[in-house]
Amino acid sequence: MPHADITLRVPRRAMLVLSALLPAAAAASDLASQAARLTADVPHGMVLYLKHCAACHGRQAWGNGPREIPALAGQRESYLVAQLAHFIDGDRPGSERHGPAMHEALQPPDVKRAQALRDLGAWLSRAPSNREPEQGAGQALAAGKRTYGKACAGCHGANGEGAEAPIAPALAGQHYSYLLTELRRFSSGHLAHAPGLPPTIVGSADEQQALADYASRLTRASASSGE
Repeated sequence: MPHADITLRVPRRAMLVLSALLPAAAAASDLASQAARLTADVPHGMVLYLKHCAACHGRQAWGNGPREIPALAGQRESYLVAQLAHFIDGDRPGSERHGPAMHEALQPPDVKRAQALRDLGAWLSRAPSNREPEQGAGQALAAGKRTYGKACAGCHGANGEGAEAPIAPALAGQHYSYLLTELRRFSSGHLAHAPGLPPTIVGSADEQQALADYASRLTRASASSGE
C-alpha cells in the first residue's frame, strides 16, 4: 500500500505533530463509523441516557423549548450518533448556553466510546417523540411554509422527516425556540451547515421566525404518512 510506505518514512516526531493537527471531524467520523458496525443494546442506551442526558433533555427526551434544549426522542439514529461523536471530539461546540455542558456530559468513560453512542442512538431513535413541541405565535405560517420549501425540504424532507443519505436530522416535533436559535446561528455564520449552502438561504430575521414556527408544527404523523 503506498500510504503505508509513506507513513513508514515519516520521522516519529513529525508523525506526532501531524496527528495533533488532524481535524476533529476525522476523529468524530471514525467514532461514528465504529458505532455503526456494532450491535445496539437498546436497554443499555436507556440507562446511559437517564444517567448522562435526562437532567437537561428530560426523562422522555422531549427537551425544553423555552430553554432551547432540543427534543431527541424519535430523531434519526444515524444523525444522533454522528452528532454525539462531534460533541465528544469538540468538532461541534454547541451554543454558548448549552454547548459546554453537552461536551462535559459525554466525557465519562462509560459514554465516550463507540458502543455507548450506538446504544444511545438506538434507544433515542425508538423513543416516542413529543407530540406537542413548543410552537411560535402562528402569525406567518404561509411565509414559513414557502421558506421551508425553498430552503429546507430538499434535505430535511417535505414533512420534516429527515434523511439518511446525506444525513439530515428530522425537524418534525422539534421546539420552536431551539429551531430559531439554530437558524440564527446558521445565518450569522456561527453554525456550519450543508456544504455550499449559503447562510442567506434562511432569509431575514422575520423569515427565520416564520420558518421555525412552521417547522415546529410538522408532525411525526405527517412525516410517516407523507401528508
